Amino acid sequence: MKNHAPQAAVPVWTLLVRVTHWAVAACVAINFFNESGIWHRGVGYACLLILLLRLADGYWLSKSFTSRFYLPSMADIKLHLKELWSGRVSQHAGHNPLGQYAVYVMWLLIILLGFTGWLSRTDAYWGVDWPVDMHAILSATLQMMVIMHLLAVVLMSRFQRRNLVKSMMSGK
Repeated sequence: MKNHAPQAAVPVWTLLVRVTHWAVAACVAINFFNESGIWHRGVGYACLLILLLRLADGYWLSKSFTSRFYLPSMADIKLHLKELWSGRVSQHAGHNPLGQYAVYVMWLLIILLGFTGWLSRTDAYWGVDWPVDMHAILSATLQMMVIMHLLAVVLMSRFQRRNLVKSMMSGK
């Protein structure tokens, strides 16, 4: 007879990872609905500062495995895609290989959004179209990545039979 006792919760996400995750998510959501003006810029720059804190944590500060940065190999990605295709996905402490790269893409988009937003307000580029156009393209790309992220969380929660949203709230 199998023991169906619940498994003990294992710490996965540090408090700093969780706070910065939800703070960046809030900033992105706020700026999605508030498309211009002083509040948009303020929230955008706050988002950059929060992201810089997270980058410092992942690169220098944290001793937690899931807070540290890593680059999944092509073999890791191929294995993960094969598992997705089969419908049986390995448990990952932290992000799966595709999720890790998706995080890096979203962070890069946020940094580029901050740069193009700032650039469009400088004297040299005031009234020039390309920084504003690039900002709009980057924003649309980030919105697409956020939608993919949300869908992936739902899909991976189902495949792994774990509530990934709950783990990003509790850390376990």
